[in-house]
Amino acid sequence: MSLLPLLAGLGETVAATPLSAALRTSPWAYPLLEIVHLVGLGVLFGSIVVVDLRLAGVWRSLPVTTLLPGVLPLTVAAFLAMAASGALLLAAHADELATNPALLAKLALIGIGLLNAALFHALPYRRLHRQLRGTDPGAGWNTGAAPPPGARVAAAVSLAVWTLVIAAGRLIAYV
Repeated sequence: MSLLPLLAGLGETVAATPLSAALRTSPWAYPLLEIVHLVGLGVLFGSIVVVDLRLAGVWRSLPVTTLLPGVLPLTVAAFLAMAASGALLLAAHADELATNPALLAKLALIGIGLLNAALFHALPYRRLHRQLRGTDPGAGWNTGAAPPPGARVAAAVSLAVWTLVIAAGRLIAYV
């Protein structure tokens, strides 16, 4: 059974709501949501690139345990702003977009990106904290040493996935 008819029906239902109609007819609502989405994109991707480059081995003198706690709240805030504005942008035209292949790819890629981040925090980053407490042996990669393969793989996957999220987002208007 295909999910596309179900998604199409859901899109029609959402597009018929008063909120969706208001977003479509307001001269300012949709453009303001696009601005929030784009500013969030810049902050989110910018912070991800800085962290991922550090995890890939660039700027080794910068402690990972200083960078991540400093950047993570900004990254999360940007993601939440993008998720909220993106949901409203979608709601405005849900009947047209619910089965858009680029949108479906973007949503799947976002899921992969979030899973990758969760795995990084659960595995290599948690191990780094155990190493710093002295409860886990191994070369410290907080500063100086090359990050472990798991951190480098997570960084490469992250850079690739979030770049593809941006590409898929741009393609929504063209497919």
